[in-house]
Amino acid sequence: MKRIIFSVLLAASLSAEAQTQTYETAFARPLNEVLADIQQRFGIRLKYDIDTVGKVLPYADFRIHPYSVEESLTNVLSPFDYKFVKQGADMYKLKAYEYPRRTDADGEKMLAYLNSFYADKEALELRADSLRKEVRQRLGIDALLAQCVKSKPVLSKVRKFDGYTVQNFALETLPGLYVCGSVYVPKSKGKHALIICPNGHFGGGRYREDQQQRMGTLARMGAVCVDYDLFGWGESALQVGSAAHRSSAAHTIQAMNGLLILDYMLASRKDIDVNRIGVNGGSGGGTQTVLLSVLDGRFAASAPVVSLASHFDGGCPCESGMPIQLAAGGTCNAELAAIFAPRPQLVVSDGGDWTASVPTLEFPYLQRVYGFYGAKDKVVNVHLPKEKHDFGPNKRNAVYDFFAEVFDLDKKMLDESKITIEPESAMYSFGEKGELLPESAVRSFDGIAVYFDKKAFARLKSDASLEKKANEWVASLNLDDDKKAGFAATAVYNHLRKVRDWHNEHPYTTIPAGINPLTGKPLSKLDREMIADSAMPEEVHEKLMKDLRRVLTEEQVEQILDKYTVGKVAFTLKGYQAIVPNMTEEETAFVLEQLKLAREQAIDYKNMKQISAIFEIYKTKCEQYFNEHGRNWRQMFKDYVNKRKAEKAKK
Repeated sequence: MKRIIFSVLLAASLSAEAQTQTYETAFARPLNEVLADIQQRFGIRLKYDIDTVGKVLPYADFRIHPYSVEESLTNVLSPFDYKFVKQGADMYKLKAYEYPRRTDADGEKMLAYLNSFYADKEALELRADSLRKEVRQRLGIDALLAQCVKSKPVLSKVRKFDGYTVQNFALETLPGLYVCGSVYVPKSKGKHALIICPNGHFGGGRYREDQQQRMGTLARMGAVCVDYDLFGWGESALQVGSAAHRSSAAHTIQAMNGLLILDYMLASRKDIDVNRIGVNGGSGGGTQTVLLSVLDGRFAASAPVVSLASHFDGGCPCESGMPIQLAAGGTCNAELAAIFAPRPQLVVSDGGDWTASVPTLEFPYLQRVYGFYGAKDKVVNVHLPKEKHDFGPNKRNAVYDFFAEVFDLDKKMLDESKITIEPESAMYSFGEKGELLPESAVRSFDGIAVYFDKKAFARLKSDASLEKKANEWVASLNLDDDKKAGFAATAVYNHLRKVRDWHNEHPYTTIPAGINPLTGKPLSKLDREMIADSAMPEEVHEKLMKDLRRVLTEEQVEQILDKYTVGKVAFTLKGYQAIVPNMTEEETAFVLEQLKLAREQAIDYKNMKQISAIFEIYKTKCEQYFNEHGRNWRQMFKDYVNKRKAEKAKK
């Protein structure tokens, strides 16, 4: 029905558009038609991760170069800020432009450009000095650090295990904002190396098994290790919500957290060897590893894992939200890693992600820079061509070997089987639901946005509102399984965001004025909004329903759909039962079926006016049903109204 409504109304609007616009001088064609022609002409396949609805390309056929499919795709896609990625001999994926992600070829050109700046150590160090200063400036970290507080951290009891101990901490940074983590300490005596371990985006956060294995093993080997939550993950999400993680603020705050934790560890512990301070993380944690090594000269060894590339800055705003790659006229993570020279550095890469280029592209570049210091042997690449993006055993072993060598750790203590994997709850500072948070603690992202440009976070506030709504809807189900509840809430939140974004990016003004064929009147603003919103890809709806049914019963799914539509099914059914005398079971079943169809369709629309309009379509079908089965809907409704008036008159 959704597609029928859309096609009927769109046909009306386009017929009006055809009468009022002339395309002859612009040679314009719909983008989807042009792309279909390109597929046929060049014998290729296109995978779509873009929106082509309503997109019209001027001078369309002139943009197609018969001798080059890639030039043609570039010409056709660039006016809409789209791009393509080749995924096979004849397969191209169409995507929106991504400022932090480029191609291997782009990385090669970038490194050649950067190499032109320095031919010796002196030139490199001038460049490095400029980079360090401007990265700090563009990150905005000094202004934030100036507003931080110094208060006594919240510490848990020390938990003792085989060869190491663990203690949780909560460190107040900005007023009322805490970063939570755990400190893994060797049981051996004497001065220890310190390794700061920023977390990446692997499922389970810092609580996952392989993270505990790495922290505990390095501690057994003789290093004090500290891991901590990403901003908006783990216990941080209790304060600012998980939507806050997808913000440029996360980029600055996570870097700030790493530096403040380093300060805290050096100030509070007497067993740290200040000459053996390292930093190590994987994926997004690897991006943070490089950034921390740029921001603080106290780090003596660095080990970014499955992260480093010259053509990828990190796909999350927490890695690339602030424009640090524009520093000194333009840079990349490979150069930011290079200015760590001549200090020891391990780069772990694999064949299943963007780091596949490291052995032939980034590593030779790093070796050249380290060569200025006669220290080529100080930078190491462990490449795992058959592996994918994770922090698996071979990656961890590379990290153990590296720090054992550069920090003289005890390899005889390398035994992951000795590590006790704790439940998440054991690693919390403020309880499973944040019940132990201090009264003064920040409890929404608004408490942090004051430190940033408020206008820049309008969308984030909307995200936080949708996240809260999704969590409240799922909480009303009183599920016993927190993981299922989290999965369902995420599914609802993602769907609400997609509905909002589609609505905002396809305003009613994108639909030309025309005549509504159902009424004979001009299309209203609501008509045009519904035409635009009804074109949202069906897979958005299908994914929501599939995800909900994966973890919820059918009754629970219906309860969630009722939340979307403010209980309109029950309310409307009750109205019919009041209007129609002695509704039969068959009539009730038909009405209920129609209202449920209306409900499921209505969840893909943005506001209550649109939701009500969808229900009106199905209510009309119900009323026609009554007329076709021996009832007179108009008379029944009239009798009901008169009855209500009489009842009010008596009162």
